[in-house]
This record gives sequence, structure tokens and C-alpha cells, in this order.
Amino acid sequence: MTHSLKSENVQTVTQTHTINRFERGQITSVHEDSVVVEEPLEIWVKQYSAGDSSDIIHLSTTMRTPGQDFALVKGWLHSLNVINLDDITDIKFTGRETLKQQTSNRILVTLKPGISGAWERVQHNDFTHSSCGVCGQQSIEWLLEDLSPISPCNLFDISAASLHALPQALQSMQSAFSETGGCHGVGLFDASMTILDCQEDVGRHNAMDKLVGNNLDRLPGPFGVVLSGRVSFEMVQKAARARVSMIVAVGAPTSLAIELCREFDIALAGFVKSDRYNVYTSAERFIGATEK
Repeated sequence: MTHSLKSENVQTVTQTHTINRFERGQITSVHEDSVVVEEPLEIWVKQYSAGDSSDIIHLSTTMRTPGQDFALVKGWLHSLNVINLDDITDIKFTGRETLKQQTSNRILVTLKPGISGAWERVQHNDFTHSSCGVCGQQSIEWLLEDLSPISPCNLFDISAASLHALPQALQSMQSAFSETGGCHGVGLFDASMTILDCQEDVGRHNAMDKLVGNNLDRLPGPFGVVLSGRVSFEMVQKAARARVSMIVAVGAPTSLAIELCREFDIALAGFVKSDRYNVYTSAERFIGATEK
């Protein structure tokens, strides 16, 4: 990608609030406690028509934890597959200061002249809530367009010991969760079971977009993602678009998540604890998973 990225502002991901702590119905202490920040982010795109005329289009307003916003936008656009990311010439904050935590809550993506996207597919008429990234989309089917099973060269196996270690390794990298207990984490790991990057956000889909957007120079390849929570349709769709071949999760998958993993040959393990786990797809890739 040849576009220039304007420097992201240093943004605070936690705030301190005074709380009253109760035990057995009685106040036991009054003290300061940290909570995760949640703020809206407007995503706009600028495209050039014939000549020098241009259009600026509002795509979405998402509720997210500030930080890695450019990566979030790149990862989100990548998952939608509406443009080639190499057609982006610039990503920058724009607009007036409207919130305490950042210079702007608006990002403008500028495209090369003559490039346009199928924006009617992705435009939201309301907020994208931190709990749901696909809510408000015009269609679900097109999110899966042009997706195929993961290439065999990107598949790899994992041992039980490595599988058990991944959630703890992810949690050790989740600084915002450690401070607040209020955000999701997603980690990218390679075939050696090394977590290469961890991203956090109040919305799990935002954390995944940040992770993908921050690692587009690595992807695709023999990589997996480890999730701090459950596995939904949108998490698998984003993983499939990034050509990730394994998903390891602390929580449970949904029925549609399992179906998509099976369709795209993504190995899926859930409820991963220190002494047990469930394998939902590609059991042969979990070394020892079928041993009695």
C-alpha cells in the first residue's frame, strides 16, 4: 500500500472514575477505578469522479475504544472487500475536536482518482454498536462473496500444550483488560505458537479489524487468531477474508460460526481452558485431539 498515513493521535483507552464498592449490601470503600473508553468513530470516504470533482460519503459510525483507528478502518474495509486497499492514497483524522479523548472522531479515507466502491452495500443508517459489527448491513450474503477454502499451504497443526497456553499468553498482552476488565482481545499467532500482535477494543469485531489492519503486510500466511471471548459469524467472516486458518477461543462458537469454519477449512477450538477444550472443525489438525 502506497498511501501516506497521517500520525495517529495519542489516545487514552482508559478513564478513572470514582466508585462506591459494596459487599453484602454495605459500602466498604470509595476509591478511583479504571474503566475502558468507548467513543464513536465516523468513517468517511473521498472519491474522485470525472475531472477534478469529488464526493465525500459517510460509510459508518462505529462505537469503539480509541487507538489504532487507522488499522481499524483498514481492517474493516478489508473485511468488506469493496475496494482494493492499494487504491487508498490517504487516511487521516478530519473535522473539529468534538470529544475529550481525541483530536477528532472522524476519519477520512481518500481514494485514487477514478476509483469507487460499492458503498451502498456498507453504508449504515445508524450506529454500529460495539457488540455488533454486521448489524445494519444491507446484506449478509455479499460479505461471503469470492471467499474460498483456505489454501493448504497456510494450514498447520497445533499441540494440546500449545493450545492451552495461547489464552494465557493473550491475556498477558491485554494491558487495557488487565486495568479495566472491560475489553476484548484478539491475537495473531504463527505456526510456532508465538503471538505476534494483540489488539484490544470494547467491541470484539473492532479488535479483529484492528488486528487485521495492523498486519496486512503479513497476511495471508500460516497464521491463527486467538480470541478472548466467543466466536460469532462476523469473527469467522473477518478471519476468512484475512485467510487465517485457525481460530482458538476462550468462549463458545455459534452454529453459523461452526458452519463457516467448516466451509472455509478453518480449524476451530472453543472453551479453551488450562485442562480441556472443544474442537468443532478440522480435529485432525489438533495434535492429540482424537487420542483416548
